[in-house]
Amino acid sequence: MPLRLPTSWPMLFYFPLPTVASRPSRPYSWWSTWATWATLYALHEWARVLSPGGVLLVETPNRPATLRAALDGETSETAQPWLFGTEQRGQSHRYLFTADELAQTASKAGFEEVAVERVARSPARPILRLTARRAADAPAIRFAIRFRRTLVTSGVVDPSDAPQYLAALETVCDRGRELVSSPSTEALIQLTSLAARYSPRVATCTLDALPAPSAWPEGELARVRDLIAELERERFLARLACRWRKLPKQPGAADAAWALLEREISLYLTARLYPGEGLDEVKEAFDAATVELTPLDLDVDFFCREALTDAARRLTARGVRAFARDEVERATQALEAAAGYDPDLTWPRRNLARLYLKQGHRLDALAQYEPLQVGLPDSLRSAFEREMDAVTGRSGSAESFAVPLADLGERISK
Repeated sequence: MPLRLPTSWPMLFYFPLPTVASRPSRPYSWWSTWATWATLYALHEWARVLSPGGVLLVETPNRPATLRAALDGETSETAQPWLFGTEQRGQSHRYLFTADELAQTASKAGFEEVAVERVARSPARPILRLTARRAADAPAIRFAIRFRRTLVTSGVVDPSDAPQYLAALETVCDRGRELVSSPSTEALIQLTSLAARYSPRVATCTLDALPAPSAWPEGELARVRDLIAELERERFLARLACRWRKLPKQPGAADAAWALLEREISLYLTARLYPGEGLDEVKEAFDAATVELTPLDLDVDFFCREALTDAARRLTARGVRAFARDEVERATQALEAAAGYDPDLTWPRRNLARLYLKQGHRLDALAQYEPLQVGLPDSLRSAFEREMDAVTGRSGSAESFAVPLADLGERISK
């Protein structure tokens, strides 16, 4: 039974929230998304145990003021542990907030009467003090609380890790908050279709998070659960990865192909739920296009652009290593899959071109080089033009270019 605190009791926490310093190889926006998600998870847990009307009080370092103190010669030595945390277990920071960020995050987590006070107990340790009241129970709040908790308890998300797809999970959560207030067949299908295209496991968590399950159409809820179980058995994520990998797309024009695929997924799921409704051709075409899965497709455990880009970078690194060891078949498979998962990455296509060149397949190499001209960085332009001249026979020998290339900024080892 969940703990219910009297509304007269405030819940007080000292909350040293995370800083961004730990993973410099990742974009700040990605890290910020994870830190916000982890904070929302904590806030939703507190909202879960507080009765409506209960008060939450949180104190956390004030980011702008702490940074100023850390740069000040008089307070720098004392402020640095306040900024970065200590070496004691559980005392490291993962994110520091401004007053506006802290207030907005608390409001999103279902708190109201949110107030953030700047407190300066000492010049080296400036504080933000958040006071917020647990809002009255509503389907949207209950769904968000249960959704985040279910993602963690099911193992889909580890709050201590930072997967690439947290922004996609936020999309599911936000859409769910909109739909759960009016239980209906249409709302159920929309929510299931959105969640299932990312992962059947996410769809299961979404259904488990529905507030007042008895308010939803019983027959449709059972039908949707059966479909999710079937998709899991059929390796739906690998089939989606296979379909996207095979779709024709060029650098700089993948957005249109992605939009078409999203529509195809929605129609396919509708056809699975309601067979014989005029969508049989969509189902048959999708099934035929995804019948031949590769081991690389099976590695995909979440289907969104960010996760596929991450997979493409790992595969590029794998392909470069195989290329350097003269393992031509393995290198080709990895680089072709990487180019299929994210056509906007330069290095999979460029290494494919060099691999074909090494085998003496100039036309195949040229077919990979030509799309790279779109959006090529100026820093790579001159080297690229020399390679094109060698490939087309206008100058020099192509042999010197038949070695792998790697960009350390994009490469992720696995």
